Amino acid sequence: MIASTLRSRSVSVGLRVLRDLGFVSRAANSSRRSNSLLILAYHGLSLRDEHKWAPDLYLHPDVFRSRLACLRSMNASVLSLEEALRRLATNSLPPRSVVITFDDGFYDFLHHGVPILAEFGYPATLYLTTHYCHYRLPIIDLALSFILWKCGRSDVELPEFGIHNPVSIVTYGERQAVMRSILEWADRQHLETIAKDDIARQLADKLNVDYEELLRLRMFQILSPEEVNRVASSGIDVQLHTHRHRTPRDRALFFREITDNRSQIREMTGKNPVHFCYPSGDYASEFFGWLAECGIQSATTCEIGLAEAGSEWMRLPRVLDVNHMNPVRFETIIAGFLV
Repeated sequence: MIASTLRSRSVSVGLRVLRDLGFVSRAANSSRRSNSLLILAYHGLSLRDEHKWAPDLYLHPDVFRSRLACLRSMNASVLSLEEALRRLATNSLPPRSVVITFDDGFYDFLHHGVPILAEFGYPATLYLTTHYCHYRLPIIDLALSFILWKCGRSDVELPEFGIHNPVSIVTYGERQAVMRSILEWADRQHLETIAKDDIARQLADKLNVDYEELLRLRMFQILSPEEVNRVASSGIDVQLHTHRHRTPRDRALFFREITDNRSQIREMTGKNPVHFCYPSGDYASEFFGWLAECGIQSATTCEIGLAEAGSEWMRLPRVLDVNHMNPVRFETIIAGFLV
């Protein structure tokens, strides 16, 4: 831990030196940066303390606001995805072009993200997964992992869910392993969405975590159809992220994910989505042709980089912003330096 902290401080000092010497500014104004597109990726904005539980997944709303302030101070050109891709294809991008994207479609995006974006007048794309739109329940894997963290215990024994010996839940990875074991047990019982939520409730009760507060705050919940319509009406571009947040290798099942996702978004927004984001960044090369057959024009990944004219449009890179990212590091990313 000490070594990691020292390395982080050393990197921060190094980045500040590079900025103060003008390297970051030169990168931001370089021809390479002028001809490239930075696509930023976000997931959730904390309704309570989710950023402490999973800082790679959740940002504190104040951190997100500071990121947008940084974009403004650096004179970034924040574009809609549609305009950015059109200008990328015609080599007509404005300086320091940026697209803001959010994955999944959590309620916290409506609660925090939409108003903060409106403060700055910035467009954004929401890649929406639609299965949970029809349930006022938290996504089960996130809820289980959060409960295991929130309880504050060092280990658990859960024979009712197939875990018969004490297992450690000290680290994030350990909690993820327990969460997967519980879900594998649920799958063996052939449990569906509502029955799986009962598991989360039972786990919370056993570990003395207030599950009713999770429900009241709408933590880990996907937007309802009415809320998706509100988001789209506010100017947010709602695009595809599969219906069940998965990318099956079977062609028929893959097409079903796109078809179900698209029909739901059409019904909720009245618009036809043609851009796609791979859930969890999981993709295979055969997907490129399948997406084209579905009329998809672009697909984004979790691979780090800048999109350029020669980039594969079914494998566009993005940069994931995380809660613990140093502000100077964020500046260098906007500049296209060290990306």
